[in-house]
Amino acid sequence: MIGVLSGVAKWISALLSIVLFLFVGLPDIITQNKSANAENITQQIERIDALSKNYASGNYEKVDESALAGFDVQKAYADGVKFNEVAYIATHNSYQLESVSAYQKIYRDIETVSFGLFNGDAPLYCSDTLTEQFNIGVRSIELDIETVVDGDSVSFVCSHSPLLDMTSSCYDFSLALEEIKMWSDANPDHLPITIIIEPKEIFIPDDGMKFLNIEYLNKFDELLRDVLGDKLITPAEMMGEHVSLKEMREADDWMTLEDAAGRVAVLLHDTIVTDKYIEQDETIKTQAMFPMLRYKDRDKSYASFLIANEPEEVAEYSHELVYEKNIIVRTMVDTFGSYNEEDRRGSLESGVQILSTDYPPKTDMTGVDYYVDFEPGMARVIK
Repeated sequence: MIGVLSGVAKWISALLSIVLFLFVGLPDIITQNKSANAENITQQIERIDALSKNYASGNYEKVDESALAGFDVQKAYADGVKFNEVAYIATHNSYQLESVSAYQKIYRDIETVSFGLFNGDAPLYCSDTLTEQFNIGVRSIELDIETVVDGDSVSFVCSHSPLLDMTSSCYDFSLALEEIKMWSDANPDHLPITIIIEPKEIFIPDDGMKFLNIEYLNKFDELLRDVLGDKLITPAEMMGEHVSLKEMREADDWMTLEDAAGRVAVLLHDTIVTDKYIEQDETIKTQAMFPMLRYKDRDKSYASFLIANEPEEVAEYSHELVYEKNIIVRTMVDTFGSYNEEDRRGSLESGVQILSTDYPPKTDMTGVDYYVDFEPGMARVIK
């Protein structure tokens, strides 16, 4: 009984301390984020401009897709390997830059007062730019979005949370799509790229940010079509002559890698408006994105991509979903500051197709002693 009371007291003390630290440190966090955000946006604009000029002049090196993937990609195309028959090392929070110093301090203080219940290193996570990730073989990324409304204009930004944790290499989402399209155009034989879109719920409104609703999500669909054009693999194209995604996968008739080469599929993470997005047209033939669902939804007519983030889910359900129902599954191999070899090995051997990690290979591997790949390569044929 004494032990239980002591544990409860620790939690109460930790929570009260967290609230105190947030209120004390919040002004500095907001000020630093505003400054960092302005700098990040300038850097993104300059990077996109430089990339555009380099691609136009031919001043870039095309990737060797087979070397990066770890298998003969052209042979896989010729052999008719299908979209769901390849597993990829994916990045999580693929836009994230190291958080501002005031935010880092809050996390370190919270770790101390919470008796280690919180990971004080979490704000140190920093990803390469999207182009750098693609150049080392990443073919699946995750972008968190917020909606910004200015009069009749609706746009989208990419960051972890407004005001608190805004650092991002691709804050302007439209420019992020342009970066993806430019890289794809310059490397037209690449394995298909999947983009997981996770709309965030706003808890601190900032600069016209609004809660995402179905009207705004339909605007997002329009943006994807406008920027990506024919590069976008839509659910309607994926299902072909089938009446539903379920019928398509039950017939084991996913699009071939060859037909998907050089193109992009966008997945809508299970979120606050996913149900309404589906309800507009349950065939999903008129939507731009594939809904990412949960295990309970595996037999829905619109099921094709599922989320199973926990190792226990993967261990229990992966064979059924991947090999019996021909569903593409996304899992989390690790989270920044928390990883172990057992989970890593279990994920890599599970057969699931999208393996998101906070520890991918990077352009600068100095001092890196843990990373996730297929030893070697960033992709693998699983069937």
